[in-house]
Amino acid sequence: MRILITEFSAAAGIFRFIVLFIVFIAVLVLAFYFTKWYANSGLVKKGYGNIKIIESYQLAPGKIIYIVKIGSRLVSIMTSKDNIVKLAELSEGDLEFKETELNNTSFKDVMGQMISNRKMKDDDKKDGK
Repeated sequence: MRILITEFSAAAGIFRFIVLFIVFIAVLVLAFYFTKWYANSGLVKKGYGNIKIIESYQLAPGKIIYIVKIGSRLVSIMTSKDNIVKLAELSEGDLEFKETELNNTSFKDVMGQMISNRKMKDDDKKDGK
């Protein structure tokens, strides 16, 4: 009789595990489709492209300077934990736009360059430099 009870409780435990696993998968699938529906529903405010962050620079933890393009105007602002301050209006002649080389390179090339730079730094540390 005791063997029958332990086998039954093992089977019940396996059955509970399978049911919980199915419920878990169902919750994940429902969450996926709900977030997809919510993003496409229009309830999320979508931008129209009139505000763009051109560049940001962190001065200290929680204090960041932004260059923002609002419409056709460029404005520099500083944000902190408590407030936002407009610093100055800028013209495009005041800014230097540098082209990045990452636009024409592949991920494999960038990772290879990062690994080789890391190996060079490690070799320099081993040599005592």
